[in-house]
Amino acid sequence: MALVNVCWQHWMDESDGTSDSVLKHKPIWSTYNQKWKKEKKRTVEKKKQGDLHRTYGTRVIPVFVLSLADMDEHLMMEAESLVWTSKDVVIVLQHQNDTIPLSYVSEIERRHVISMLAQQHILTGLASVVDEPAFFWESKAHLDFCFDLSQLVVNSDMTSLSPSLWMSDLQSELFQAMCLDSSKVSTELKMMNTIGWKRQLRHLVLWFFAIVFHLFLLVNGSRTDHFRHTPLRNSQKLASTTPPVKLLISSNYVVIDNGIVKVTLTNPTGSIAGVSYNGIDNVLETDFTDTNRGYWDTVWERPGDKDHTFDMLLGTKFRVIAQDKNKVEVSFTKTWNPSNDGTTHDLPLNIDKRFVMLRGSSGFYSYGLFEHLKGWPSLILEEARIAIKLKKTLFHYMAISDDIQRMMPTDEDRSDGKILDYREAVRLTNPSNPELKGEVDDKYQYSFENKDIKVHGWVCNTPHVGFWVITPSYEDRNGGPTKLDLTSHVGPTSLAVFFSGHYAGPELGVKIEEGEPWKKVFGPVFFYLNSDSPTLWEDAKRQMEEETAKWPYDFPESIDYPHANGRGTIRGQLFVRDRYINKNPVYAKSAYIGLALPGDVGSWQYETKGYQFWTQTDETGHFNITGVRPGTYNLYSWVPGIIGDYKYNCDIIVKQGSDTNLGNLIYDPPRNGPTLWEIGIPDRSAGEFFVPDPLPALTNPLFNNTTQKYRQYGLWDRYTDLYPNKDLVYKVGVSDYKKDWFFAHVTRRTRSKNYIPTTWQISFKLPSVDPKGTYTLRVALASATYSHLQGRINNPSRTMPHFETPSIGRSNAIARHGIHGLYWLFNFQIQGLQLKRGENTIYLKQIKGGNPFYGHQYDYIRLEGPPQEN
Repeated sequence: MALVNVCWQHWMDESDGTSDSVLKHKPIWSTYNQKWKKEKKRTVEKKKQGDLHRTYGTRVIPVFVLSLADMDEHLMMEAESLVWTSKDVVIVLQHQNDTIPLSYVSEIERRHVISMLAQQHILTGLASVVDEPAFFWESKAHLDFCFDLSQLVVNSDMTSLSPSLWMSDLQSELFQAMCLDSSKVSTELKMMNTIGWKRQLRHLVLWFFAIVFHLFLLVNGSRTDHFRHTPLRNSQKLASTTPPVKLLISSNYVVIDNGIVKVTLTNPTGSIAGVSYNGIDNVLETDFTDTNRGYWDTVWERPGDKDHTFDMLLGTKFRVIAQDKNKVEVSFTKTWNPSNDGTTHDLPLNIDKRFVMLRGSSGFYSYGLFEHLKGWPSLILEEARIAIKLKKTLFHYMAISDDIQRMMPTDEDRSDGKILDYREAVRLTNPSNPELKGEVDDKYQYSFENKDIKVHGWVCNTPHVGFWVITPSYEDRNGGPTKLDLTSHVGPTSLAVFFSGHYAGPELGVKIEEGEPWKKVFGPVFFYLNSDSPTLWEDAKRQMEEETAKWPYDFPESIDYPHANGRGTIRGQLFVRDRYINKNPVYAKSAYIGLALPGDVGSWQYETKGYQFWTQTDETGHFNITGVRPGTYNLYSWVPGIIGDYKYNCDIIVKQGSDTNLGNLIYDPPRNGPTLWEIGIPDRSAGEFFVPDPLPALTNPLFNNTTQKYRQYGLWDRYTDLYPNKDLVYKVGVSDYKKDWFFAHVTRRTRSKNYIPTTWQISFKLPSVDPKGTYTLRVALASATYSHLQGRINNPSRTMPHFETPSIGRSNAIARHGIHGLYWLFNFQIQGLQLKRGENTIYLKQIKGGNPFYGHQYDYIRLEGPPQEN
C-alpha cells in the first residue's frame, strides 16, 4: 500500500522582492517512517541538491507537499511517466496571480508541469491509499458522494477561503458535510463496513480533500444551467483515456481546459483572449487587446444612417450552460433594450455567443444566436463572422486547399508595400522575406465558395503546430453553395464568415423589416489545433471529414439547434427534359439540388434569413438531403451543363424525423428552338474562357500557370494590352472561346488613363433565315458590377439597341479576382427580319465607363432558331 502524506503549511519567503520564494526544507516523509526515511535519504543524496527552479517568474507560496511514492502506475495518464516518477514528491505552489493560481514542481526531477497534466496524477496518488486504487475512479457511489460534497463546498463558499483556512477547518467542515447529508454518508459507511472506522474516516477525508483540491483549481462556484441533456458519443471511452474538461471562472476571464487545449475568454464580453496548446502559452496575437484577438463581429445599419456600424458584439452577461467532465458550454449574451432606442445607437438584436469544449478534443467550438423580436425597429445586417488573429512571430505558412498553400508575408510587409488600385491589393517592396519582394498580396485571392470552405488555416514551424477553421456545414450561410467569401489571409488571420456582400453586393445582407421577428443560429464552427503530424494539412483534412460526418452535432445545448433526431430527410431523382438534346429525359448528373425558404425560381442565391440544405445528385440523378431543420421550403436545383434554374412546384414541409421521397422530378430548361451556335459552358462560371497572364511585376507565383490563374491581380487591365485599339471579335466556327473570348467584358484604358466602354462582336453565318420566325438569344452572366449591356444586330450605329439589360450587379468580382458572382440569365427574342442569310454580327456593348472594374463576366451565350415540330 502506498504511503501518502499530506502536510499543509503556509511557508512564506521573507523577502519583499518579486522573485520566487526560495524553498528549503527536509523531505516531508522524514518524520513519519524511519525505515523509509533512510532508504529515501540514500536515494536523495545521489541526486543534486539545491533550491527548486523558478516557476513562471512570479512570487509563489508553497501550499502543500504530496508524496506519490509507490503509486499504482497503471493509473497514470498516457505519457505521464515522462513527467513524474513513482518515487516523486510533488510540491504544489500557490501563485499571487489570478490567471495562474497553481503550479507543480517535482522535488526530485525538478521539472515544471502544467496543471492539467498534474491534477489527475495527484488525485491518483490520493486514491492509492485505498487497497484498490482503481475503486476511487470506478465506483459510481464514491463519485456521487464526492460530487455531493463538492456541492456542499460551493454552497458554503469554501472556495473563497485560503488553503490554510481550508485545512485548519477540514475536520469541522467534513463533520458538517456528514450532518448535512447523512444518508449519503450512511450509504458510504455500509459499503465499507469491512473496514475500521479510522480507515473509513481516512477515506472520507482523502476523498473530500481531492474534491476541495479540484475545486480550488477550478474556482467554480457558478450556477450551471442545463438546457437539455446531451450525452456525448463515446463518452465512456473518453473518460478512460483523457482528462476531464475543467472550467475556471474569475471576474475578468473564463478558462476552459481539457488537458489538450486551454481557451481563455473575456468575462463578460466573450472574446477569445487566449488559446494555449502544445507548450505555446497563447497562439493568438498578444500585441492586441484581449477583445481584439478572437471575436465575433457584425456590420450593420438602420434606415437613415449615413454610414454602417462595425460592432464586435461584446457581451454583457456570462452564464454556464452545461458543465460536466465531458463537456463545458458557456454563453455570453448581449441584449437590446427597446427603452434606450433613440438615446443610444445600439444594435437592435439579442446576441448569444456560445463556446463549447469537449473532452479529448484538440480544439473548441463556437456558435451564435441572433434574434430580432416582434415590434423592434428595422435593420440591415451587412456581415457577420468570427475573426481569429494568430501570433505574428509564429504563424507564417497558410493553407487553403491542396494546391493553395504558401509562406505568407507579414502585416508589416503589407504596411511597407505599395497600395495598388484598391487598398486590399499591395505590392511588396521591402518584405522581411526577400523571396517575396515584388509579389502582390490581396486577401481576395484566397476566397472560396461556401461548399468548398471546409478547412483552412495556418502552420507554425517551431513548434510544429497548426491552427485550423473547420466548417462542417454551410446550412447557415447566405447565398447557397456557390457564394464566394473570404477564408484566411495575411495577419495572420483566419475567418469564419457567415454572411457578407462579397462577390454579391448588398443583396446578400439580412434585411429585417420593422416589427419582423427573426432568429437564426450560426455555426458551430470548430477551431482545431494539431501537432506532431507528418503533414498537418492532411491531418486537418482528416479532422474536417470527421467533423462533417458528425453533423448535425449532438452537443449544442441550445434548443434552437436541432440534433439529428430532430431533423428530416428529403430524397428523390431529378431528370432533365430537353427534346433538342435527347428525345427522352436524361439523368441530371451532378446537379446541385437544395432546400431554401420559399421564393421565385433561382431566389436561393439571394436568400438570407433562413437555412439552406444542399447536395449533389449521383450519376443517375438520385439525391438525398439529410439533416434538414423542420420548416417549410422550396426545392431548387441547377445542373452543370444545362442553362437556367429548376424549382419544384410545391412547398415542402419537413417535420422532425420525417423522410419524404419526392419520386421522379423533371426539369425543363429554357428552350425555344434548336441551338444554332453557343459560346462557353453553362456552369455559372467564366473559368472556361481566356484568362491572361498578369504583368510580370504584379504576380503571385502561387497562381502562375494554373487553372486558378484568374486569382492574379490586374487582369482587367490586360484587356487593353491585348486590344489596344479595337475590341474583341469572335467568329463562330473559327474562334475558340478558350483562347479568343476574354474572361471579363471590361472597360478599356486610354492613354490618358480613362476607362471607356467596349463593344464586342459575335460574327456568325446563317445558311437560311425564316423572316417570320422568332429566334432566341440567351445570355447567361456569371457576374455583374454596375453593368449595363446593350445589344445591336447587324447595325452598331443604331440609336436604340435591339435588346438590353437594366443596370445590374454590385458583385465586384472582377476586382476581387472572382471567376463568378451572382448568376443572371437574360432571354432576348430576335425577329427573323433582323437577321439575314449569310454573315451576321451581334454587337454587345457594356455601356458603363469611367472605372476599370465596371463590367460583367459571361457564363454562356446561345442562339436558338425558331421552334421546330416534333
